[in-house]
Amino acid sequence: MERDELMEWMGRFGVLRRGYGNAVRHLVPLLTPGALVLVPLSLLSTLILIIAVNDQVIVVNRWPELMDVPVRVLAVWAAEVLVVGLVMAVLVFPAVVIVAAGRLLGRRVPPVAALRAAARRAPAMLALAGLAVLTLAAIAAVAIGVLLATEQLWMWVVGTLLFLAAMPALLAVPGVVLEGRSPPAAVVRAYRLSARWIHVTVFTLVIGTLALPLLAVRALDWGVDGLTGLALTVVSSTAGIVLAFLVTPFQAMVVARQFLHHVAVLQDAAAFGDIVERLPDGPPRPARPVPVLAALLLPGLVFSASVLVNPLGWPEVAETYAQDVLRRDPAYFEEGSARLDWDGLRAVFAGPGGGVTVFTDSVFDSASKLLTCSDVSCTRLANRWTEKNADLRRGTRPPAAATRLPDGRLLVVKWEQTVRVRGWRARLVICDAQRCADAPGGRFITQVEDPYPRSNVALAVRPGGGVVLAQATEVPTGDDLAPSAKETFSLIMCDDVACTRPRAKQVARVDSRAFVKAPQSLAVAMGPGGRAVAVRLDSLTDAMHVISCSDPACDQVRVTRPITPIWRDLRRAPDSGDFEERLDESDDYGDQVGVSLAVRADGRPLIAYRSAVGGAVRLLDCRTPDCRAADSRTLAPAGVEHAAPALVLDRSGRALVAYQDLAHRRLMLATCTGLDCTTTAVRNMRHGPGPYLAMTLDAGGRPVIVWTDVGSDSGSEMVITVPLNLPWPHQSRSSRAAQ
Repeated sequence: MERDELMEWMGRFGVLRRGYGNAVRHLVPLLTPGALVLVPLSLLSTLILIIAVNDQVIVVNRWPELMDVPVRVLAVWAAEVLVVGLVMAVLVFPAVVIVAAGRLLGRRVPPVAALRAAARRAPAMLALAGLAVLTLAAIAAVAIGVLLATEQLWMWVVGTLLFLAAMPALLAVPGVVLEGRSPPAAVVRAYRLSARWIHVTVFTLVIGTLALPLLAVRALDWGVDGLTGLALTVVSSTAGIVLAFLVTPFQAMVVARQFLHHVAVLQDAAAFGDIVERLPDGPPRPARPVPVLAALLLPGLVFSASVLVNPLGWPEVAETYAQDVLRRDPAYFEEGSARLDWDGLRAVFAGPGGGVTVFTDSVFDSASKLLTCSDVSCTRLANRWTEKNADLRRGTRPPAAATRLPDGRLLVVKWEQTVRVRGWRARLVICDAQRCADAPGGRFITQVEDPYPRSNVALAVRPGGGVVLAQATEVPTGDDLAPSAKETFSLIMCDDVACTRPRAKQVARVDSRAFVKAPQSLAVAMGPGGRAVAVRLDSLTDAMHVISCSDPACDQVRVTRPITPIWRDLRRAPDSGDFEERLDESDDYGDQVGVSLAVRADGRPLIAYRSAVGGAVRLLDCRTPDCRAADSRTLAPAGVEHAAPALVLDRSGRALVAYQDLAHRRLMLATCTGLDCTTTAVRNMRHGPGPYLAMTLDAGGRPVIVWTDVGSDSGSEMVITVPLNLPWPHQSRSSRAAQ
């Protein structure tokens, strides 16, 4: 094509449309400079960043997330961004502009020759980049000055107008690399070329280099929004990097075509001819789309492989936000449906088929509820009442309890109130995967003769199929205005799960200032030989009582107090006049004060609890089966309102304790042999710490942690988190729990 014809062709209007069309036709040559330079640089920077963040990465649903962002990570990330940005601005973008100009002018400029030509102009491009940074800083300073002097609206107006006025300076890039001008001269040249059509130039550059690329990025976000797991990792990482490479050819083609369009419209034949002559030359080589596209996919595939194969042994977690799954079912919003009680989280149990069941109970509902996951990933959830039409009957009742039977079914305490009974009475309900029904032949096993009961219960399965129910009840003083200071502790023994012949035995009467305030402050478990062990934590004074049976029938009972009462204000005596105020205060946080109990093979109890004094999370290691003496370790410090911890024993006998680290807003898991504990951050809290926590082991022996995450736009969330690769392979990421 002759020079006059080239000028006539380049002088046609529609730069944006024609520029994007040219970019599509010549996409592979335009991508090659970036593939030659940025792909190796991306691989190197990815490797450096992975090494820098190695001990802070956790893989959630096969997607890597940072638990924390240390200063060194910020420094590495900033250095990588700076290096990649400089290489892009000084070398790659100018080289693509040269290739684009060559294609527009009928010259097949080899990508390597374009990179060499851009490298020769690198000092000038570096100076031009410096001018751009100074210009943006000046615009930001002016906008901030306007904000301080007037109102925020004018800041955005002034800042936007100044930014649009600076857009024609993009045409200085072709002035430097195609005409060999100095940076200041290239900027002047850009504005002189754009002077007659400044508004059209600004519109073309804004849409072609900013708006449409940002829209493409947003479209990618929309496209991957519904993906999860493996698909999210592979598609998001590879597509994101490929899109970053694809944007540059379109931007460079629009800039090159807009520059040549202005030169052609001004009929500057000498300048036009000089640009053609200055284009680098080299032996023509055919475009190789397969190697180029493979190179563009390589960084994303390497990143995906590092996550999926996990050669560095990052902690892996499967996680489900229960509401996100339940909201997909329209029946969840129907009147009378069993809504999810995040504020009533009490326990979680492993199911026989690999799933889990979450037990929730609110004393303001007439019945408890079961949230059932069909598998450990909880992709299919069902939430239901433990009795029919429970939503139609409400009233304050004693807290319920549940335990798992050996066959996988759940045994639940059900409270009823009738006109013939002034208070409440309880029977047992058995729940399988389909429904809940009263235990066949079962009887009412206990009752509380108080319409506003102050009582707690806990449930455990005895060896051979029996059941033991622990119950703590306030001893009335006879004066409705006087707070009780005593509590009776009873054990109800049953030889079968239906409890057809319950045997109630009052085993202790203990001092209590606020035992009955917290539903999770009572726990019972079975020791070796079928001996029951129970623990009770005072939600006001921090006093702990351990009740242990010396024989299966519990004919001999020992009551010990490994933790003595501690008052928040040590200067005041327990009998001082502000005791009622203390009781009222305990109502505010009583639900968070909780205890979790496990009995080891040698009969010694292990107790995790949240202290009522300061909120510290502690682990108590009993030296004897009756816990007459015990050692303790603090897992989370006092001074923060943690949720009550959850404790289970794994198959090797180690204690696993799930608790909150509120200083860093994390969910933690401590693995303890005795009091020698190693803690690992399991998950960042998406919104904020909730007041409840529960844990069990799934069919594969992995911990399943259920917790509440509060503060989202939709309210609070119940979260099911399963660490997948215990024991953690990297001890370097763990830290010893503080004494």
